[in-house]
Amino acid sequence: MLKTLFGDYSKKQLAIGAVLIVIALILPQLTKSLFMYNLLILIVIWSILGMGWNVMGGFCGQVSNGHSMFYGFGAYCVGLPLQYFGLSPWIAIPFGMCFCACVAWVIGKPVLRLKGHAFAICTMALAECMRYICVNMEFTNGAKGVNMFKKGVNPILFLQFKDPRVYYYLYFVIMLIVLAVTKILSKKRFFYYLRTIKGNEDAAASVGIDVSRYKVRAYMLSAAIVSLGGSLYAQYMLYFDPASMMTLNVSMMIVLVAVMGGIGTVFGPILGAIVIECLSEFTRASLGQYGGLDMVLYGCLVIIIVLFLPGGLLTLPAKIREYMDRKASKEGAAK
Repeated sequence: MLKTLFGDYSKKQLAIGAVLIVIALILPQLTKSLFMYNLLILIVIWSILGMGWNVMGGFCGQVSNGHSMFYGFGAYCVGLPLQYFGLSPWIAIPFGMCFCACVAWVIGKPVLRLKGHAFAICTMALAECMRYICVNMEFTNGAKGVNMFKKGVNPILFLQFKDPRVYYYLYFVIMLIVLAVTKILSKKRFFYYLRTIKGNEDAAASVGIDVSRYKVRAYMLSAAIVSLGGSLYAQYMLYFDPASMMTLNVSMMIVLVAVMGGIGTVFGPILGAIVIECLSEFTRASLGQYGGLDMVLYGCLVIIIVLFLPGGLLTLPAKIREYMDRKASKEGAAK
């Protein structure tokens, strides 16, 4: 397992990775700002969401614009059992992941026959339909949302902590587990099949790959991971409603996290989450009083990065090296 995780990295890369993990563990101890705690927790949650979408959109090439549906389902699967049955999140979160995987299996069978824009629009429509259903159902508390705060409960059993740093460290460990699973799968036959399907579905089918079967499996895994992110977000906020969970904006943000960092890469979604959340939170905090100027600046920065780095921010070092090599070649030719 260790060879699978780290066998293709140099000592320098492993050292850099170890330093980054140490920094991530130390950061919450260097500040007492609730804003920074919130930012760090959101980065971890959105990293998980980006990694979940990346299975489907990055490795398999099926661009879904409706993953907010699974994000919302994950929240409901942890919130409603707590509200009605007093069920611990430690039981509800895995249940939510299994439930979303089953939903993905049911809707994936017909929906994944669509391709390109048709698939993207269909998933968007499904998410909107589910949002309206949740808004109008009494069982889900409708537009009022779900309040998960409980007084006097065991904080470890019900994951309700006063210190936000506890959330951060717990969620950080969960993120590392999801990252390890993604890294391991990226070297397995399953993900090689997904890459082949992304490249050319007809060619994949011609060499004996069951395209429909593996696309459904990718959809199920993607839904389960995104559901995990939704559950963690709801457990951190202790309140959610359909308007904050199951919207097109949320679906687009999930997509953007993976695209920004590096679509189809293992570590891209984490880098994308760091950049997206820092841009979003800092521009909102510093420019929010100017009536939407923060969103304009944030959107412009995102557009610039996507236009000039279509392969994501992970390709930036290679772009810099390429530029330096061209510059050196021109200087050598001039001499």
